[in-house]
Amino acid sequence: MNKDQERKIMAYWDIMRGAVSPNNYIVAAVLVNEVKNRLTNTKIQENEDTVYSVLLEVTDELRIGNPFSDKEKFFFIYKEGKQIQKTDWESAIENIERFSKMPVLPMPIIKVFEERFSIEPETVLIAEAEKFVPNLLRMVDENINSKFVLTTQNAIYAKALEYVFADYENVEIVLANIYQYEFMNRRFDLIFSCPNFGGRTLAEDKTFMCREFEMVALENLSLHLNSGGRLMITLPGRITFASGKVGDLRQFIQASYTIREIAELPEGSLECTGIKIYLLDIENTRPGDDDIIVRRYSAGERKTKRSAVTSLKVTDDTFVMLNELEEQGDWSIDRIFAQQDEEYLNFQRSGVRKELIGNVAQIFRGKAVSKKDPTGNIGVVNISNIGNYDINYEGLDHLQEEERKVANYLLQEGDVLLPARGTAIRIAVFHKQDYPCIASSNVIIIRPDQKKLDSYYLKIFLDSPIGNKMICDAQQGAIIMSISYKDLNVLEVPLPDMKKQQAVVKEYNDELKKYKETVAAAEQRWCEVLKRLQSF
Repeated sequence: MNKDQERKIMAYWDIMRGAVSPNNYIVAAVLVNEVKNRLTNTKIQENEDTVYSVLLEVTDELRIGNPFSDKEKFFFIYKEGKQIQKTDWESAIENIERFSKMPVLPMPIIKVFEERFSIEPETVLIAEAEKFVPNLLRMVDENINSKFVLTTQNAIYAKALEYVFADYENVEIVLANIYQYEFMNRRFDLIFSCPNFGGRTLAEDKTFMCREFEMVALENLSLHLNSGGRLMITLPGRITFASGKVGDLRQFIQASYTIREIAELPEGSLECTGIKIYLLDIENTRPGDDDIIVRRYSAGERKTKRSAVTSLKVTDDTFVMLNELEEQGDWSIDRIFAQQDEEYLNFQRSGVRKELIGNVAQIFRGKAVSKKDPTGNIGVVNISNIGNYDINYEGLDHLQEEERKVANYLLQEGDVLLPARGTAIRIAVFHKQDYPCIASSNVIIIRPDQKKLDSYYLKIFLDSPIGNKMICDAQQGAIIMSISYKDLNVLEVPLPDMKKQQAVVKEYNDELKKYKETVAAAEQRWCEVLKRLQSF
């Protein structure tokens, strides 16, 4: 595209922004093009009335709402839109998506995807292809011996993609929902996907192990691989460590396919999301003794962590065997790389018995509190009340409620509290007050079996460098920490006998008391010195 054409297109989008809402940019652009195609090679005189009349016919046929309420504005945009050529449409889709704040894969990540063309696939599926602009056309041009199927759930995006590939015999545009079972009766040698994730909406189809969209995409697309076919898919970090149904899906993939690569992408890899993202490469072959590549990518130079990713660099690179991954029990690459970490190695080699925390404690989330009452009968512990050593009981919010209605959330002596979200990891032990207390929904409660695990011993471990690393493994957010209480069940904790635990706790509390007394004395002395020196 030359500079003159690029300026015309940018001017076109500037006009579009003033005429319709961002959510309707793609609809508006497609309608303009459909009207243009309808009027090409006709003798109809193009004026406001005739062109607008054709617009109404097109919207009826396509069964979509008309975003243009103003006849005059539409005619002006129509005249400008006639300058959009076939080769401009991919850039048009990209601009529309950015205006609408839709996630688009940046070029460096697409380059990693494209390395899989080395297998020389005959058939390629690119799911939700609009997320791969503006590199789709180039990708097809560079792999002319492959037959491409591009899917989208959106009929309007399907139209736009048809404009892009109107002259390509090896490209098929299919309107399909990859989050539904048997969305297509075909298999492929290579599949690319950047599924929807991060939302709370679940897929309607209950056929799948997990109903989160990203997990559905992983399971569903893997079923559409030819023998020896490869699936490249971006997924949120919880695929690597989460328990429950996500853990079941992970085991299914691990037992049914060959995992070629697990890679962590840098923060901000996808615009408009702060979720930590991983790249998974699986092959439809029986699992064997092949090495599983484990990588951590970093972005090139960026002004901020939220700036667009313009380059990728491998900062950590290793491999594991399948049996090692099975023994580990998850795909946490932090744990894999930590195997080379002296601290983690010492923890694993120590003779202390270890146990999954879910086997020796109850873990649950606090209660959502909407109405606060300063004179309420129930105290509410928020994240702000959790300090490095203690809970600030004087600063608690209060709630007026019948105790029986919050019985399942009442805190007990020895409950261990930590934030479910935020930017810092803080652990504190709850002590019973003169009034009943609950924790807010932003707080996770760990209730140890006091016969097996001392509350303060657990706090000491979670406060340690290795404990912090394990909590970070369960972290879902890239910028703002977010932890699912369910995922903490698989966190491994040391479990010596109670006599040993109590000895550690006694020494900890004795030394903490001395530390606080020393700090308080030093602060008092400093204040007295300042007061004396500043008395002029």
